Amino acid sequence: MPSQPLSELHFDNRFVSQLTGDEEADNYCRSVEGAFYSLVTPQSTAAPVLVSYSKQVADILGLSSTDCGSDAFTRVFSGNEVLPSMKPFAMCYGGHQFGNWAGQLGDGRAINLGEVINTNNELAATTNGTA
Repeated sequence: MPSQPLSELHFDNRFVSQLTGDEEADNYCRSVEGAFYSLVTPQSTAAPVLVSYSKQVADILGLSSTDCGSDAFTRVFSGNEVLPSMKPFAMCYGGHQFGNWAGQLGDGRAINLGEVINTNNELAATTNGTA
């Protein structure tokens, strides 16, 4: 697949456009009722460093090794910079902990930066950390 600049990744944001979202804009611990996600702004980290990236996923997204080694790539995928077409969100989920139903747990797993679309695929881009 031909490469494209990082700034030209197409984010579809289908998850947030088709499902009900949390109306509360502030990010704090709470139960989220009647929504599948909460929009969030990733918290910046001081001096993020790229440790590794997947060449196979970069190829699928059409990103070159130059793009993936750039400071912009590190800023975007560390959550320090949000591209204009991104709508970062944290998903609501519930589950079991220690053998017991724990109810709604929140989304400390990762922040979803959005759903990237290319000509052949749809992928969710995430950054690790807490929402």
